Amino acid sequence: MALRRLYNTTTGTGNPSYLTGLQPGGAGVQVAGISTNPMISAPRVEEVTMEVLDVTAPTLIVGSTPLGTPAPAGKLLVMDYGQSIGGAKWKLASVIQQPVGRGQYGIVTAAGNATEAGPAFGTSSGNESSGSKALVQIDGPVLAFVNTTVNATAISAGMNLASDGAGNLTYAGASPAAGTVLARALGPVLVSVSVPVLTNVYLGGY
Repeated sequence: MALRRLYNTTTGTGNPSYLTGLQPGGAGVQVAGISTNPMISAPRVEEVTMEVLDVTAPTLIVGSTPLGTPAPAGKLLVMDYGQSIGGAKWKLASVIQQPVGRGQYGIVTAAGNATEAGPAFGTSSGNESSGSKALVQIDGPVLAFVNTTVNATAISAGMNLASDGAGNLTYAGASPAAGTVLARALGPVLVSVSVPVLTNVYLGGY
């Protein structure tokens, strides 16, 4: 297994002592040093990211049909098993609490990138656009869209998350089926949040 590094990033611009090399406080006194807790630091474990082809939108090429819009950053993509022999084609998750194997789903971090795959692939349904290239994170901390309407349960840090059937994550339930847990919440989401909100999660299921 690859070595994953720990990155300790801090909000240095909000820390005057970081910029000046002086400790804060003290009337008429200057003390050299840097504050040990200037603001909220954000140490994180290195994430795992992949490049895939996003074929989320209707992409069968019929005449002059325009290419669809790719899934935006923060949305949940899963491998398109029916049309992706090589595993490169992914689409927006559309099944509630779908069991998905690790490395076969991820959260979009960059969408709509140019691809070198060519304009189309031949499929059993006809010629399909190759879509656009997307970066998806398949493991580690990331911002993902989360809602709480499927199970009508407020989410708190540490709770299991699963697909909501619309490209978002939601509470996986008290007794989730095998393979349906895709991530853990790293922050709260209020109950009955129908419009998905970007929330810190840690990807990696079982």
